[in-house]
Amino acid sequence: MKIVDRYLLREHLAPFSFALAVTTFILLMDKLFELIDLLIGKRVAGLVVLKVFALSLPSILALTVPMAVLVAVLMTFGRISGDNELTALKSAGLPLIRLLVAPVLAGMALTLGLYFFTDRILPEANHSLKNTFMSISSARPALRLKENTFVSDFTGYNILVGKVDAGSSRLHKVTIYESVPNGYPRTIIADEGQLTMMSRQNVLRLELWRGQIHEADARDPRTYHKMDFNTHVINLPLDPATVQTVRSQRGDREMTSKMMQGQISQIEQTIAPVKTQLADSARISAWQKEQLKQDIHNKTSDIRRYQVEIQKKLAIPFACLVFVLLGAPLGALTRRGSMGASIGMALGFFVLYYLALVGGEELADRQMVSPWLAMWAANIVLGTCGALLLLWQNSEIELRKLIPKKAT
Repeated sequence: MKIVDRYLLREHLAPFSFALAVTTFILLMDKLFELIDLLIGKRVAGLVVLKVFALSLPSILALTVPMAVLVAVLMTFGRISGDNELTALKSAGLPLIRLLVAPVLAGMALTLGLYFFTDRILPEANHSLKNTFMSISSARPALRLKENTFVSDFTGYNILVGKVDAGSSRLHKVTIYESVPNGYPRTIIADEGQLTMMSRQNVLRLELWRGQIHEADARDPRTYHKMDFNTHVINLPLDPATVQTVRSQRGDREMTSKMMQGQISQIEQTIAPVKTQLADSARISAWQKEQLKQDIHNKTSDIRRYQVEIQKKLAIPFACLVFVLLGAPLGALTRRGSMGASIGMALGFFVLYYLALVGGEELADRQMVSPWLAMWAANIVLGTCGALLLLWQNSEIELRKLIPKKAT
């Protein structure tokens, strides 16, 4: 039996590796265009682009590993069924359910490994990726600006740029609305400009060329001032404390399960006094009561968001085991071992699985279903289907026996 188990595992290895490479490449295609734009369009250093590429891989691998498992199982059991090896093994007293021992154990190992990956490695990669993009933005400050879109990232300034050369931080057709304390807003128009990060990394120097400054007199609004300039410099301050806070803050996809449990505990502690205040409804107005209810709803939504992410870290790795149970009887039924057919079928099931996750996450965020059910429903349904198919195949019931014979 150990020989058969080793043989089946070897048969899974090649299609799993190839499917993992193919599906990862397919999902990376969207990222490749972004990376090419960083390298060529925005002239970001090649090593930095390579770092972005490497940090983008973990989030993709978290999805493609279960998909590759399904492809490998479909191909392996489809091939041994098509070559009548499955029939020979059954004749030797080895039912299909016994042949799944080695693949199931391998699936369990992958589940544990992928859970560790998604819970520990993936959050750090996502956090590093966010900070890498912030570093790129600091080195290429023009990346903060979007063409033909007002940007209000700098206190007191609204900036509109017609064209941005991200590589050289050169700006064209610049319009700035500057707030003036105790005065009327000032409008600055320039043909061109240059954005430069100062050495201390907390001030952006905006140098404008060939433009005009328009403003109304603070003492007499009927008096209008217009000044032409060849060069005009504006220092746009950046708060270092704010920048450091943004770099250290983590979203839910940048946290481990333990971190999110800590956040949930903190939010629950803030909800308790609000509920107590709401319970004492005799001392508060109807408007205050609605505000308290809304506060509880918002905090509960935050808790749900973290709970969904925690369950997702468990549910997606567990799909490796579910897809083993589903893929083996399906492969035996289809009797196909080709890579194209297996990837096509796997993509179909995985699209359904992914849509179920997205839909479940939305329902959980709206507090319509529990986070656990939202993330595990797809595993439960597909796992049940796989178990029923496996039992049917194991009892050697053929499909033609279920079709009624025509009356003679």
